Amino acid sequence: MENLVIIGAGPAGLGAAYELAKRGVTCTVFDKNNQVGGLARTFEYKGFRFDVGPHRFYTKNDEVNRFWHEILGKDFIPVKRLTRIYYRGKFFQYPIQPLDAFLKLGLFTSTTVALSYLKGGLFRSKEEPKNFEEWMIRNFGKKLYEIFFKTYTEKVWGIPCRELGPEWANQRIKNLNLWEAVKNALWKGRRSRAKSLVEQFHYPRAGAGMLYERMKEIIEAGGSRVHLGTTVKKIHHRNGTITGLEAAAPEKSREVPVSYLFSSAPITFFVQHLHPKPPVRVLEAAAQLYYRDHITVNLVINRNNLFPDQWIYIHDPAVRMARVANYVNFSSAMSPTPHKTPLSVEYFAFADKDDLWEMNDKALIDLALRELTAAGLITRRDTTGADGFVVREKDSYPTYYTGHKAQFDILKEYASRFTNLQLIGRAGMYKYNNQDHALLTGFLAARNFLGEKNDIWSVNAEDEYLETQHKP
Repeated sequence: MENLVIIGAGPAGLGAAYELAKRGVTCTVFDKNNQVGGLARTFEYKGFRFDVGPHRFYTKNDEVNRFWHEILGKDFIPVKRLTRIYYRGKFFQYPIQPLDAFLKLGLFTSTTVALSYLKGGLFRSKEEPKNFEEWMIRNFGKKLYEIFFKTYTEKVWGIPCRELGPEWANQRIKNLNLWEAVKNALWKGRRSRAKSLVEQFHYPRAGAGMLYERMKEIIEAGGSRVHLGTTVKKIHHRNGTITGLEAAAPEKSREVPVSYLFSSAPITFFVQHLHPKPPVRVLEAAAQLYYRDHITVNLVINRNNLFPDQWIYIHDPAVRMARVANYVNFSSAMSPTPHKTPLSVEYFAFADKDDLWEMNDKALIDLALRELTAAGLITRRDTTGADGFVVREKDSYPTYYTGHKAQFDILKEYASRFTNLQLIGRAGMYKYNNQDHALLTGFLAARNFLGEKNDIWSVNAEDEYLETQHKP
């Protein structure tokens, strides 16, 4: 009897389990968290609902889009996007609108930005950019890069932009530059080639996790089991085959036989938990490859109509927060009362190394309230009686530091030797995928098990998938 096992109940893991269930195949899913959804799960706190940072549901893949609508139905609501950048006491439209930026930066700074962009165009190197900083300067000019991109990017990644690989820009903001932003502002009817310029998205009425809770119900109704609060301690293998794993829940540990494994756990975790241990060269590569860790400070503010944005990027170097989300601007159902607002404030850190990670929950809540007040997003009066909780997420963002690919390739090649294994999802593939990409890797991996031959590594890599939409 086959025993199919999936590590992780996030978009990729549940995507694989759902696709198997649809074909009448059962599996067992293990996840360390107490809720499904991974980084897209939703917490309820005193009737208020919070995602693990803001999630928009937007995809250029027709299959994923149909799936979302099928699962959520009338609970999949359209949202008109409003996103801004906060920089030195002012709010700028995002994507950048030239006239808006000109008026707020002032004549002198705007002229400097334009000259910097023109200079970059006239003296552009023929060589491909070697890092993120070079890519941004080439596309936006040095001055605009320093104002709107450098501080935020370094907050998120924790390393200088010149140490971040150009792959980050190529994957996330491909075809977006200052000229593209100008054209988008002047010709609104023209379909932009840049995938960041999306003005509407959909959202589950009760939070991103609503989708995954429904998927779990369907998966378990088909006979599969999703075990939450369960950590994988060891992954056993022999002669190029995964044979079993040790799964530990608070009440007990058990050995689970495995005939086939789908792993959405971090690829570094997968390698480091193999038993017997992999070769030293592989373990050394795993030790050098790393993820960025994530903190959300979730707050209930005793006032409504704080700001109209779904989220705001905080580019100001005077504060440590990186992004702020207002969940009632995603869906009014995220708050049980119209008089209070659920906000999340995001910070990034390296676990067990940065002071932010070591701060206790009260200190983080106090920091977030101070910084929200300093940015003018709330008033001092709003901090009175404010309530909240903190969520810490390790291994959230695969980091495309310069030189990471050599280490990743070692792990990928080693993992490919296992005949009954597929790596899936953002963490498992060490690929900065959105949830639609992660979900699709799960679908395709399940189909591969059932006999198809899909290249899941091409998801979020092909130009057609990234840059074009077949239907308006």
